[in-house]
Amino acid sequence: MAADNLGVDHMTPVAIIGMSCRFPGAENPDRFWRNLITGTSSVGVVPDGRWADPLTSSLAATGASIRFGGFVDDVELFDADFFGISRREAQHMDPQQRILLELAWESIEDAAVRAEDVRGARWGVFIGACADDFRFRYLITGNLDRFGHTGTNRCMLANRLSHHFGLRGPSEVIDSGQSSSLTALHRALSSLRLGECEAAVVGGINLNLLQEVNEQVRLWGGLSPDGRCYTFDDRANGYVRGEGGGCVVLKPFDAAVRDGDHIYCVIRGSATTNDGGRSGLGVPSQEAQCDVMKAAQAVAGVSAADVAYIELHGTGTPVGDPIEAGAVGEIVGLARPYEHPVRVGSVKTNIGHLESAAGIAGLLKACLMLHYGQVPPSLNFVNRNPGIALDELNIRLVTEVEEGAFTPQDVVGVSSFGMGGTNVHVILGPSPKPAEENDAVYGDTIWCLSGRSREALRETAQVLLRYLVGLGTSPSITDVAWTLSNRTQWAHRAAVVGSDWPEIRHGLEKVVCGNDLAVPDGWLTEAALERGRFMQVASEYIRTGDAAGVMKLIVKNSRKVSLLPTYPFQRDVFDIPRVTGGPPGAASTPQASPQDPPIASFTEQWLNTYADADRIWTVRTLLERELTVVLGGSAPDLDHELSFTDIGIDSMTLLEFLDRINNVTGIDLPETVLFDHPTISELAECVKKEMELKHG
Repeated sequence: MAADNLGVDHMTPVAIIGMSCRFPGAENPDRFWRNLITGTSSVGVVPDGRWADPLTSSLAATGASIRFGGFVDDVELFDADFFGISRREAQHMDPQQRILLELAWESIEDAAVRAEDVRGARWGVFIGACADDFRFRYLITGNLDRFGHTGTNRCMLANRLSHHFGLRGPSEVIDSGQSSSLTALHRALSSLRLGECEAAVVGGINLNLLQEVNEQVRLWGGLSPDGRCYTFDDRANGYVRGEGGGCVVLKPFDAAVRDGDHIYCVIRGSATTNDGGRSGLGVPSQEAQCDVMKAAQAVAGVSAADVAYIELHGTGTPVGDPIEAGAVGEIVGLARPYEHPVRVGSVKTNIGHLESAAGIAGLLKACLMLHYGQVPPSLNFVNRNPGIALDELNIRLVTEVEEGAFTPQDVVGVSSFGMGGTNVHVILGPSPKPAEENDAVYGDTIWCLSGRSREALRETAQVLLRYLVGLGTSPSITDVAWTLSNRTQWAHRAAVVGSDWPEIRHGLEKVVCGNDLAVPDGWLTEAALERGRFMQVASEYIRTGDAAGVMKLIVKNSRKVSLLPTYPFQRDVFDIPRVTGGPPGAASTPQASPQDPPIASFTEQWLNTYADADRIWTVRTLLERELTVVLGGSAPDLDHELSFTDIGIDSMTLLEFLDRINNVTGIDLPETVLFDHPTISELAECVKKEMELKHG
């Protein structure tokens, strides 16, 4: 098919209703936006200890390599208990999987969708990824574990999300190089269009855990020696690598409007092409970039003149920048009035080139621009690259914040280009304004707060307090109440009752100090007895966790609020594998398995225990201990009456568990016992019976 004929059918618009990110200098989209709008650079030197053990002798001897980059904090931290994952399994999981689990949760929660409500739904998962740094480090250490198979395979970046959330649509990892995450978005849009899924989680991830990869890119000639992306500037000398991840939740626009979702922006169209040998391998093609922009515009049903801004691939390389500028000017710049040039910028000047996550970073920036109606500055620009005739191409690089940046007819383009020539371009449009404005700023309401622990509950109140600093009166307190009520409700709960912002703030402070029911002092007077219904419903929520009664009291035109703080994960440290001892590159000795206690010790304990209740307690204690051992020192949600499957224990772990039971007790239980007695309580009764048959 000729390029001119691509994309003749207009795409059904798709809404972005939730988002999350962990980018350099930004642990969430709110912080990411504040960094963008203030022109903050989050590029620095490699964190201490990150590349402390080069795996190759040449690097160890010379110390060569560029040590600049955009790095995220604490890649070794993860809330394994929250996701029902044992410590042993989490220790052997690629941190890319761990971060994506948290990002997926945050994006779904940001969409004010309960995780339990999507279990079994035809939601798709599409993840862009192209690096396996952790897998290489894990394999070369020699400390292999059964959980490393699922923990380090790249397919699990998507499949683990589908498994945890119970999503039954397509589940795919896409690798098209540096354009992977925007290719994943394009694939998700196609899947929605074909009816393969009804909604989708789309993400991109990249972590820089190997100094050798950095050195390889330097040898290829791609890296800036001074660690900056000088996009379209005459100092352009390569890019600086970055890392991080982001997720968005997609839903067909009509469905999002029907469900009352907050819509950040609307995806109007997308397209992908390949250079197809029109230039050298690794050298971009201007013709191919023109093709992909024209195709995306055709699918979106817009003209080039409608494109008010393009978020560039914009790496800051002396070869790539002039080619991209030429394509943008040819397709968009010259189609617009000379007095209104197309504006451009690159998020890589803020956070570096996130490679497989670069596309999702550019998408989130463009999405937030449309959400806020502002354009942040692109950094590191003083004098234009002499090979880029900005005025002749009718292009203007944005170097200062621009307010009121878009009209309802304007669209924004986002580009991402991969090594080897896979190009992707996406067209975004602003979200239509709601038909009815919500004036319910004040009014009696209840905020539902919850956490898996008392500490998480208090931290939820604390992060909401920080969120409210400088917020003013928008959104309304009832909108926030509605949004919080549409989240998963955990075992530890508190309720804040109030009718205005000061009362809500004071109530949150009470929760931080340990109160579960925070009621304004004025509500406890006889004159306020008519508010007793709110206090009663709040108390019922704390007792049962059912937010339905709260939602009935909230005004009917309440709306979901975007960018509210999400669940405060309680993270533990899971160290990145390191080479220890011997020359760099040498495998270390695998860790020994925990030793089984001698059979005699348990048998003696059994023979000295006579009462049935004491014997069953002895066996249960044994089972708990052995299960904890095979799970690596932690057993999430270890309920004696829950099935092993519901606890989240896989079949191979159960077989290892059974082997340890047989070794410690000296009995010979068959594998079928785990299916016939699938809880700790039932298995304890079985073991007790077998011990009585053997020892009396």
